[in-house]
Amino acid sequence: MDITSVTVGLPVTDLEASCLWYGAVLERTEPDLEPEDGVAEYEVGGIWIQLVVDDQAEVHPARVRFGVDDVAAQHARIGALGIDVGPVECVAGAVDWFDVRDPDGNVLSLYSLVDEKGRTA
Repeated sequence: MDITSVTVGLPVTDLEASCLWYGAVLERTEPDLEPEDGVAEYEVGGIWIQLVVDDQAEVHPARVRFGVDDVAAQHARIGALGIDVGPVECVAGAVDWFDVRDPDGNVLSLYSLVDEKGRTA
């Protein structure tokens, strides 16, 4: 598997307050991306920090996300290993992704960016 990018998802209870905090810490006036409501992303040192609204952020694990060229192919490959994978989800014009948990319950996600016509970018 060739990893093309990495995104670390951080659950937050208040996106606006978190953006102010991360903006100050990272010396940014605003997020690099806001692909949908409840999500803000900062590109930092070659990885993406993704803030995701979660009312129970304190009890939910962080997520590590890996960008790949063909998320559908990786979904099939990992599923064929006998590993329980979640469904491929789609955010129109942005990203296709799925989650998989390791034996300890940590969440790994794989994603492919898509263009405005829904094709893998």
